[in-house]
Amino acid sequence: MAEDQFAEQIIPGTYVRVQAEGLISAGGISAGNIGIVGTAATGTGSTKVLSDYESARTAFGMYDAYDDGNGTLNLTRSLEILFRSGARTIYAYGLAAGSSEPDFATGFNELLKDNVNILVAPELTTDQANTLFGSLVDTAEAAGRDTIAVIGADETGASAIAGQVVSNKRIVMTAPGIVTFDAVALPKGENVTLSGIYSAAAVAGLISSLAAQSSPTNKVVPGLTTLGTKFSYGDMKILVSGGICALEDRRGIRVVRGVGTQASENGAFSQITTRRITDFAKAGIRQVCNPFIGRLNNLRVRKAMEGAIDGFLTTMVQDEALTEYQLEVVATRQDEIAGRANVNIVLKPTFSIDYIRVTLSLQ
Repeated sequence: MAEDQFAEQIIPGTYVRVQAEGLISAGGISAGNIGIVGTAATGTGSTKVLSDYESARTAFGMYDAYDDGNGTLNLTRSLEILFRSGARTIYAYGLAAGSSEPDFATGFNELLKDNVNILVAPELTTDQANTLFGSLVDTAEAAGRDTIAVIGADETGASAIAGQVVSNKRIVMTAPGIVTFDAVALPKGENVTLSGIYSAAAVAGLISSLAAQSSPTNKVVPGLTTLGTKFSYGDMKILVSGGICALEDRRGIRVVRGVGTQASENGAFSQITTRRITDFAKAGIRQVCNPFIGRLNNLRVRKAMEGAIDGFLTTMVQDEALTEYQLEVVATRQDEIAGRANVNIVLKPTFSIDYIRVTLSLQ
């Protein structure tokens, strides 16, 4: 007999109904899984889940020489940068050499079927990445897949890079290019300067290693020692005010300010942490609420759902992702008839310290 109902009571006896809604809670939620599409020598046409670089080389083969950007097998190169920069779990989709932009779109649509949070495609030009990700992240959000995309700038001048910014609440743009070791460069291994589009892999790797509430601002990017370009103070002002998550060489390669492209217009999701905290909260609330679908729409069940959501949000406060929140779960009689329960939440995300103002009074 089902424990949540009294199906029938014909033969005399004790019938027990168990109401277990109060035990529903949120499980594990990921915030740093990376999804990447690129060209590879082997393993194309399917998604591989990777946790280390050696597995990546086995799955997709070695990259070819960068050759000033003319290399044609760059997925493994990007994976090497990602793992060096802190990535732990990567969903990678391989394409054959010479694949076009629609092929990359197909690959990312496959990746969005998995639990990915951060998208990156260092082989695409900045314009191609803006076009692809601009629609992709919005479509994914509408389908309940909350992701951010990290792209790199392929221009080299500060003003030109700022001119490439397309404001989007789910896109982060990075600059400048990076210098990294190329295992197949001739003669036999040397450092090469990669275009700014590959700095996206380094920043994506760093972001993936951080908790949702931890800002990349002032964080050192592991695995990087040299930048392709060093910007002046004036150039850096142009980049940061233009919504660029720029890198600088200051006792290690650091993120100047962890902002997304919406910072170019002072949008609500200027800080990367605001976007990631919100997405983490959405994922947890969905995970908590979904088991209640199909259950009775009465006060008891709604209170149980409110308690489950409250438990999850309390954990976010304890983890310092939120400073506080307000929550209510309600339904009018018409809502009950229509099968609706309304969850109203006010969240106050935590923000990082970007500026410290010091006043010295001399006497």
